[in-house]
Amino acid sequence: DKSDRYTLHRYPRATVVGGGFHLAEKMGEVYEAYDMEVQGIGRGRGAIILMTDKGIRQVSALNGTDERLLQEKQFKDSIYEKGFCYIDRVVPNSDEELVTCDRYGNPFVCREYFQGRECSASNIRDLEKAVINLAQFHKAGRELYEDEGSREYDKMPGNLDRKLRELRRIRNFVSRRNKKNDFEIQYIRAFDYFYGQADRCLKLFEENFKCNEKWIGYCHGSYNYHSVMFCDGYIATTNFDRFHVGYQLVDLYQFMRKAMEKNRYDIEMARDILSAYSQIRHLDKEDYEFIYLMYSFPEKFWKISNRYMNSRKSYISPVLMEKLQKVIEDDQEKLKILSEINDTYGLHKLTN
Repeated sequence: DKSDRYTLHRYPRATVVGGGFHLAEKMGEVYEAYDMEVQGIGRGRGAIILMTDKGIRQVSALNGTDERLLQEKQFKDSIYEKGFCYIDRVVPNSDEELVTCDRYGNPFVCREYFQGRECSASNIRDLEKAVINLAQFHKAGRELYEDEGSREYDKMPGNLDRKLRELRRIRNFVSRRNKKNDFEIQYIRAFDYFYGQADRCLKLFEENFKCNEKWIGYCHGSYNYHSVMFCDGYIATTNFDRFHVGYQLVDLYQFMRKAMEKNRYDIEMARDILSAYSQIRHLDKEDYEFIYLMYSFPEKFWKISNRYMNSRKSYISPVLMEKLQKVIEDDQEKLKILSEINDTYGLHKLTN
């Protein structure tokens, strides 16, 4: 069936799948700009996946600026030299340019990619391996940061102070609206409770948090099961769009929070994830306190608030209302896991 399988004359050995012919026809100038022979074309998550004689490549639209892309290439090349090798490095074209435009002038980026399966969000063995991989990345990211020379880092981890200010602004905006829709009514009803959590969290941070220099280094910025691929004999890491120098334990907290949300707040899974990470980079009591405090911040409520502010107010998607209701419903489960973390790691000074 030629609609599902097509051999493109430009690439004599190319197998084009599921609409790939149109991809190849439209993107021909982009592919030809690289020193590679395309053998197969398919779709990936928001990108085009190419099977080539140089390995698997991913082509996607440029997301960000040329300057940021150059920083990404330099960072990935450097972390590769540190031994963290299975990453989606940027591939320059034949003219050594990082960006290649199609016939319509749209900019694209080519990166190395991998054949494997995505980490399962519900498989504890996958999650343990993924968090060990994160610890190994943090180790290399810390070494790279040290090699580059220390720089001042005085930000509040997780930008909690900024998020608290944003919540106040959003509350004031919603309160001033004369005719409130169902989402805004529900939001105002829930606001004081979640704002109280955020305010208390920030105060505890200010009273208890001491920046530990060993945790300052390169962070992934959005490390979760979508960023981890299990390949034949190794684990690959992708999606570094938000890499930055920061407090690396924020990556660990975000990974654990996502895993908990996907697994109905399974405390045993939380313990296993933290234990696996600690095998590579030791966690002490102050580190567990940090993760507890980060987890106590109502991150999902802040995200919904932020999404609301960036949406069209004349029509609020029912999905946003569903997300708000789920955050409210899940709160008791989240409090249970915080209590379990407190009891497991003896963090009673934070709850007294």
